[in-house]
Amino acid sequence: MLSEIKNYQAIAAEKRAQQWGKIPKNWRIPTERFHNAINVMDISLTCGLLNETESRITSNYDATALLEKLKAGVWSVEQVTVAFCKGLPLPSSWLTNCLTEIFFDDAIERAKKLDLEYDPKSRGKALSPLFGLPISLEDSFQVCGYDTPTGLGCYVDKLAEDNSALAAMLIDLGAVLYCKTNLPQSIMTGDSDNNVFGRTLNPRNKLLTAGGSTGGEGAFLALRGSILGVGTDTGGSIRVPSVCNGIYGFRPSVGLVPHGGVRDLTPPGTDGVRSTAGPMATSLRDCSLFLKSILQADTWMYDSASISVLWIDLKPRHKLRIGVALNDGVYTPSPPIRRGLKQAIDLLRGNNDIQINPVNLPDVKLHCQDLVSYWAPSGSHVSPPDPWPTTFRLTEKHHYEQFARTSELVVPSLKAIGLLSVPETTLQGFFDLNVRRAEAAKTYLKLFRDNDLDVILMPPAPHTALPLDCWTKATYTGLWNYLDYPAIVIPVDQARDIDSAEDLSNAKFGPDDEKFYSLCRHHFPNFKTQADTCFHRYRSGIVQWRTGLYSGCWI
Repeated sequence: MLSEIKNYQAIAAEKRAQQWGKIPKNWRIPTERFHNAINVMDISLTCGLLNETESRITSNYDATALLEKLKAGVWSVEQVTVAFCKGLPLPSSWLTNCLTEIFFDDAIERAKKLDLEYDPKSRGKALSPLFGLPISLEDSFQVCGYDTPTGLGCYVDKLAEDNSALAAMLIDLGAVLYCKTNLPQSIMTGDSDNNVFGRTLNPRNKLLTAGGSTGGEGAFLALRGSILGVGTDTGGSIRVPSVCNGIYGFRPSVGLVPHGGVRDLTPPGTDGVRSTAGPMATSLRDCSLFLKSILQADTWMYDSASISVLWIDLKPRHKLRIGVALNDGVYTPSPPIRRGLKQAIDLLRGNNDIQINPVNLPDVKLHCQDLVSYWAPSGSHVSPPDPWPTTFRLTEKHHYEQFARTSELVVPSLKAIGLLSVPETTLQGFFDLNVRRAEAAKTYLKLFRDNDLDVILMPPAPHTALPLDCWTKATYTGLWNYLDYPAIVIPVDQARDIDSAEDLSNAKFGPDDEKFYSLCRHHFPNFKTQADTCFHRYRSGIVQWRTGLYSGCWI
């Protein structure tokens, strides 16, 4: 009975106490003196907990470079693992509330076993692809022996009996898993806030969102608590935190990266626009490292739904043809976004191997309305009726039952996006959604073919990071989930004083745009702007040669 189950507040208090209890006492630093800090990016390096070597390990390398050091025997796997585990309890991690599950002991024990496999004479040739590399995971991935709360109290203290497909694969590839990171209630909002672990804050400005749904991972990577992590993406959940935290985030097409065993909060058996797993990193080549390591292994052995595609190092036989979309035709980009995109375009125009053509994206508003309709079966109405009538649809009941088990309240960001008040979709309506989505795929294929494009360059959002609970639109990212195109966010610049606020008359696309522009037109100093590259999967096969080329153009 529900009355016998703990209230979510008691569950949350116990869970956070468990977190703190897993941190060795000599690694703990009181956070009280840092609570008033707005920007906590440098606290980890200045508080004195890490020694010089540990600071170098966690601060000076991307995952690709650190992997080279590990395979060359410069540092042991244990040294590297301890450095990153030791960095977890630093004040910046706790002040931003990045983390959920932490498993230091298992990680360090695994590191010791990997060190026993190291043979200096092999010079790394016989070592596994990700030998000794620490990798963090979004909380929805199951790790055997640990919780997968996924932002809901009803799943606390229900330890996973198996690893999710990707967690198992990463372990077999030699990675060291050491923690999981925070996400929102429902895994569907732009603010990583839930009733179990609380809210993740942006480390560059704690008054701003860290994004969602993989916001804990985004903030953690910005702080370099991790240098390579994995998130999931249904409407922008990898890319939105990448925008907010100034990191790289890649959304592959569905099935490319094993997704089995990830906790999905939708009713069993529902299908539509599906979630996909992908890398979040501090460099572009680390996204390639992740994908290459996954695709060169046998993904089908871990997940029956995986689409096994071999990694091929392709080289372009012609000029790279880039279509530039200055906006999505729904929301007007704010000044720092427009300036960042212009910088990227100007840089690309200086390359003789690149041809740029302007394009307009058709029917984005309609497609994203349909995307929300696909999501709607996760729940509807602001509060569930009591008792539930027989006409109350199964999908609504499923969603609210998860809240009701621990008397959870709906968090503000979930209310703000309006997902719980979307009109229900009939079975015929669902069929109609599928028909329109198939037509949209034809339209965008025609766009690429008629303009002879390899790739589209555009903003990933009309703004930089917003105040808490204000990221309510996902048209720039959600379009590519709807079409199931791969997409990557690449940091370009920071917001600057020259990005002054503008008059609302600059909003081009009507009353809804003007209303939203009034919120996002103000820039936030010292914050990353981004450019988003949405790769078309039909023209160019796989993404590795393009990411390699772009590393030369952008960095």
